[in-house]
Parts: sequence; C-alpha cells; structure tokens
Amino acid sequence: MFASMPRLFLFLSLFISVSVTAQTIQEKYVIHIHHVTAPIKVDGIIDEVDWQLADVAKSFFAILPYDTSFSKSHTECRVTYDDNFFYVSAVCYDELKGNYVIQSLRRDFSFPVTDAFAVVLDPFLDKSNGFNFGVNPYNVQREGSIDNGGGFGVSTDWNVKWVSETKVEEGKWVCEIAIPFNSLRFKPNSDKWFINFIRNDLKRNELSSWVPVPRTFNPSSLAFTGTLIWDKPLAKAGTNISIIPYGISSFNTTAADGNEIKTTPNAGLDAKVGVSSSLNLDLTINPDFSQVEVDAQQTNLTRFNLFYPEKRNFFIENSDLFGQFGFRQIRPFFSRNIGLSSGNVVPIQGGVRLSGKLTPNNRIGVLSIQTADDSIGGNAISGQNYSVLAYQRKIFSRSNIAVIGVNRQAFNHFELEKKDYNRIGGLQYNLASANNKLVGFAFFMYSNNTVSGFRAYSHAAFWQYNITKWTFTYNHEYVGKNFIADVGFVPRINNYDAATKKVIRNSYWRLEPVITRRFFPTGSLKKSVNNFSVQLYSSDYFNEEYKPTELYQEIVLQTNFQNSALFEVDLDNTDLDLQYATSLNPKDTLYFLPGKYNYQSVALKFNSNLRKVFNCNLYGQYGSFYSGNKLTFNSSFTYRFQPYANVSLTLNYNQVDLPSPFQDFNLFLIGPKIELTFTHNLFFTTFLQYNTQIENFNVNCRFQWRFKPLSDFYLVYGDNYDTNTLDNKNRTLVLKFTYWFTI
Repeated sequence: MFASMPRLFLFLSLFISVSVTAQTIQEKYVIHIHHVTAPIKVDGIIDEVDWQLADVAKSFFAILPYDTSFSKSHTECRVTYDDNFFYVSAVCYDELKGNYVIQSLRRDFSFPVTDAFAVVLDPFLDKSNGFNFGVNPYNVQREGSIDNGGGFGVSTDWNVKWVSETKVEEGKWVCEIAIPFNSLRFKPNSDKWFINFIRNDLKRNELSSWVPVPRTFNPSSLAFTGTLIWDKPLAKAGTNISIIPYGISSFNTTAADGNEIKTTPNAGLDAKVGVSSSLNLDLTINPDFSQVEVDAQQTNLTRFNLFYPEKRNFFIENSDLFGQFGFRQIRPFFSRNIGLSSGNVVPIQGGVRLSGKLTPNNRIGVLSIQTADDSIGGNAISGQNYSVLAYQRKIFSRSNIAVIGVNRQAFNHFELEKKDYNRIGGLQYNLASANNKLVGFAFFMYSNNTVSGFRAYSHAAFWQYNITKWTFTYNHEYVGKNFIADVGFVPRINNYDAATKKVIRNSYWRLEPVITRRFFPTGSLKKSVNNFSVQLYSSDYFNEEYKPTELYQEIVLQTNFQNSALFEVDLDNTDLDLQYATSLNPKDTLYFLPGKYNYQSVALKFNSNLRKVFNCNLYGQYGSFYSGNKLTFNSSFTYRFQPYANVSLTLNYNQVDLPSPFQDFNLFLIGPKIELTFTHNLFFTTFLQYNTQIENFNVNCRFQWRFKPLSDFYLVYGDNYDTNTLDNKNRTLVLKFTYWFTI
C-alpha cells in the first residue's frame, strides 16, 4: 500500500499542474466586449467608432508548421455586440504577392486547404461543446458545431443563418461577421464566454491562433481558448423559430418497366424551435432522404459493410448526443438506418427531437420518429417507432458521463406488435484532460429483445495520449453475438457464409494498440521536411474463446513536407483464420474455404502540395492476398480554376490474381467530376462513375441555386447503365425546392 503512495502523489501533482496551466491560459488571454453606441454596418469596412474603441486580439501564435514562435502573418481581431447580433472583425495582413488559395465559392469549405479566418466560441465554458464560424477572402462562409472538445474537428453539417462581408485591399484582407444571438446556444445572464481566433495563411503556409494551440491538436480544440468578458450579463436570446418546408418531384424510367415515365411528387417540412437559449426542439414531417445528396460509390473488398454519413437536417444539431455514443464500429444508434430497409426507402411519417443544455453541466437529447407501414418487393413492412433518450453530465474540467436508451418498436397499422422490438441501454465515460493530451472513453451496452439472452452486451475502452513527439493509443472492443443493434452500426458481428448463403452472428474481441514516434529535423533539412514519423499499428480479432481469428500488423513510415506534401510507406502482415466460406469475385461461384491464410503487402502513398492549383493523391499496394496476389492503385487528380471550377478524376483499380480453379478478376471504379461555382449562390456539379464491381455506369448532374440564405432549388439528373452491355437501367430527373423561414 505504502509503495503505491509515491505514484498517487505523482498523479495528483500532475493533475494539479495541468489544472493550473489551463487556468493560467484562461487568465492570460482576455478580451473585453462592449455594447455598441451606434449601428454596425456589415460591409467589410471597420470604420465605425465602436470598432476603433474595441479591444484588439493580436500577436497570434503559430500552430503549423511550427508551434514555437509568434506567427509571421499578423492578424488583428475585435468583437462587439448589440441587442441582436454578436460581431467579429479581423484584419488579416498579407504582404506576400500572389493569389489566395481558394478551393471554390461553395459554402462550408474545408478550412485546412483554404486561406481563411475563423472564430471559435464556447458559450457554456464547458470546453466540450461550441461553435466555429469562418470566412475566406472571397466571403465564402463556413459554420459548424464543435463536439467532444473539438479534438476531431468541426462538423459543418450544422447550419444557421448569419451575415458576413470581406474586402481585399493592398497588403491585407478584412472580414466582418454578424452572428444572431438566437442562432447560438448559451446560458442567459452569462458574463463571460471562452473564445479563440484562427487564421490560415496558405500563401505563407502558416496556421496560427490567438491562444496558442500545440500542433498535435486540432486548432478548434476547446481546451485552448481565451476569455471573453461581457460588459453586462447577456439577456435571453429572442425568438428563434425556423420553418423549412420542401417540395420534390421525381420523374423516373426503368428499363424493366418498358421505360414508362413514373412521376413521384412529395412534400414535407422540418421545423426548429428555440425552446430556450440552450434547448432546441426539432420537428419533421415526411422528411426527404437526401435524394439530391448522392453518395459516392466505393469499392469494397472487405467482408463487412461500409459506413455512409447522415445528411438529413432533422438529425444534425447535437447529433453527438445520439450518434457518437459507442465506437466507430459499435454504434447503438445510427440515424441513417431510419427510413431505410435493405437499401430501400421507407416513408417517415414524422418525428420530434429535443436536445441541448439543461444547465451548463447537463445535456439532454430526446428523440422519437415514426415510419409508415409499407411493402417492398411484395413483402409487408410494419411501421416502426424509433425512440432515443440520451443524457450527458459534465465532470472534472472537460470530461463527462453519458447514458443512452434506444428503443425500436414495431406497429402494424398503429397496432402494437408485442414481439417485434429491440432495446439498448448504455453507459459511457468520456475523458478529456484539461491540456487535451489524454483523451478516451469506456462504455458498456446491453440489448434486450425476444431472442437475445446470454452475450447480449458490448463494451470497449479507447485511450490516447498525445504529445509532440509521441502518440500512444490503446483500444479494446467486445461484442457479444446476441448484442443486437438494428438501429445502430455494428458490421463486424455479421458474417456471411458463401457456402450456406446465411448470415451468422459471432462474438468477437478486438485489441488495437498504436505507437507513433515523430522526428523533427534540424539544419538544412528543416527547410523542406516538417517531420518524419514511424507508426506501429496492430488490429487483432479473437473469438469468444480468445482464439485469434485475424491478426493484422502494420509499420507506417511517413514524411510530412513543409509544403503540405506527404510520402508514406506501409508494410503489413495478416494472419487470417477464416471462419466461413468467402467469395471475393461477384462473378465467380467459387469461394475460399475456411482455414488459415497468411499474406503480406507493401504500399506507397504520395499526396502532393494541396496549395497548388494542380494536385494529386496516389496510392499503390502490392502483395499476397488469401491464396493469390492483389495489386491496388487508387488515385485522384484535381485541377483548380480558382475559384470558379474544380476538375478532378478519381481512379480505383484492383487486380486480384488467384490460383486455379478460381478466376482472376479486375475491379475498376473511375469517376471524373466537374464542380462549377459561378457565384456564392449558383453551383453545378456533374460526375460519372464507372464501377465494375456492381456493373454500373452512373451519370449524375446537379444544379443548385441558393436563392436565399439556406433556401435552395435543385435540379438533379441521374442515369444508370449496365457496364457489360451499356444498356440503360434507369433514368431519373429530380426537382427539389426548400425554403428556410425564420420567425
């Protein structure tokens, strides 16, 4: 017992030192905000007297390529407010000649590859949830929500109305931003927020921020923010009600039906109601399943399903409460499953969702949504009610404890089907240290239904310690074979047996340790190379009896250049104890028998300088594969006619050579794409995808007119052909109209 005391004291001293450091940061970086004395005109010209009197945040610190000095790019930021808007201005000085790096004029651009400025807000002071608003020199807007401390970036799926304007002048560009208070979530009577400002200057190849952020972390991390002091407590935000109706009409022809034109009109609406400054109520009636947001096809040579993200507006805000419970391959709730059955769309009648902050330390999410009775392929499908209850309680400086309950209940014409249900309960601890060096989580979940019993649970733990030169990661997972998450995403538990054509559920364990060591060169090499890294990665699966079923080890050698280019070498080895017959070639009736297989491969990866108007990503892999060999080549090439057009080509090629009696096969996925952004509000995208794995050639053209903020008209044309005969399979023309009313 006494031998462990020094370790305890060491842990406590480290914990206290981390807390003091975090507190010092909050006290050192302070900016005061005052109510305006006269109206502010958002025009990109900060000549009003209130701007001249406002506190100035300057002397930014560099994040990339190095985080050891003040930035070379000078930036000055100011804030002020009136009764309705929170205002931010920034002067981004730029004495270098040349064009800014602008990917396009489309909203929600990627911040790392665009010259831009952003403000990070944490109104609840919890260092866990916040907002990010950004603009580039051409006044293209980008807003997003920050979840789980911002360690994994910003979710730009979140949308609100706000105003901005920029001016490009000699030696600088200036931006002015006005964010409505009723678009934000904050505690009434607040007298301070946490805040940070971020500048990406790609002409100089420098990322910087007002409050220093170590280069190993995301610049939007809420662990690194200063303090915004209000001159008086904030009043409650005004009414925030948005009504978002849509109308859609589809015109379809199918070769199997003699190319008869079928017209399918539809309509529905979403509504967002600000119940309070921190709670939001979402309502939906007959939501559209994102027909105009087409998923890019992917080549899949794994034995399991691929993940596609959610795009529907109803599910977006505070989605982390529901959709980020669990792990990336063990999700108890995955909203994309609602409204789909075996890939077919099932009508959603309506839904309601309440989410947000009850108090600064308590978040809640309640969701209920109902699908209609339907039939697919002559088979009747009962309507389903999906309900979720989530609660999150902040503990310590940035951590929280969360619970979730997920319920799926079938109704046949509104009559309860007592034996058709599934329920999941879960408890999770999310850890984030004050200095963000240690993050992770641990959870336990249990499912209940008429068939589950023993081994109907799942648990996992993930911990990552990240400092400048080292990253240590540990992860373990367990999923019992009777753990059923039919509203979630747990692909690994389902195993398809090609011999019996049955899906078999099996329990599994997974261990996934990772060690990464980074080396930063000195001398003349430092001018061209930012860092070298060596990573040892292992992903090992075991059955219920702890016998290995798949052991995968990888060594990754990576070079990151100062100009943002990257070169990587991967060496990997797989020991596979195949449990079920597996077919790799959809055209071959033969399959690999259960047994042990060992294969190795080497891969080379190169990403060119993304700041250039022409850039490319190249990936090549060759090695043994089951009892044969596999060559993989993936590439993308992009040329940017800045900022109005992007022309790109993606190519995925897999050549699999197998011994007799198996057939060799090649898989192609080729996708040229043209993106045109005529103005901030007028876009046209067309892409082709030639996919031999599913024997489909797809043509998709999409025209979008944003006639008012967040209000759009879409015209989408789609065509699908058989790759063998080039005969048309089906053809679709879709017209969609959405309008965002704000009350």
